[in-house]
Amino acid sequence: MAIFRWPDNWDPLAGLKVMQRELERLSGRQDGSGRGIGGGSYPSVNVLSSNDEMIVQCEVPGVKRDDIDLSIAGETVVIKGTKKCPCESDDVQYHRRERGAGDFSRTVVLPEKVDADKISASMTDGILIIHLPKSEAGVLKKIKVK
Repeated sequence: MAIFRWPDNWDPLAGLKVMQRELERLSGRQDGSGRGIGGGSYPSVNVLSSNDEMIVQCEVPGVKRDDIDLSIAGETVVIKGTKKCPCESDDVQYHRRERGAGDFSRTVVLPEKVDADKISASMTDGILIIHLPKSEAGVLKKIKVK
């Protein structure tokens, strides 16, 4: 009877581990060393809607206005920016580093069409607020039945 030995570096679950890492990367849930500022869930976003406008609220503490780039294409809002590290010196040694720094990008797909010419944005206390007036086609109109 012959004895078959698996190679020492062979991992029968390697394919599943690769698939799990890719799914975590795509969903923005990265743990440990893979967790970063651009993991897909930064910055945190709220999307609100009223009868005549949509509002996107975005948490960007520590980011300056000049470091944020907003763009819109159709119903997609893209928020890009850079969060700079407050202490970028070679003689500093971190003992714990949980606050991320670097480039980030967040894409928000809006549920309705907006008027791109009337969009306004402001930032107060680290909260970016984007006002997106709905287009005429998206505004709720009451019709009286006769």
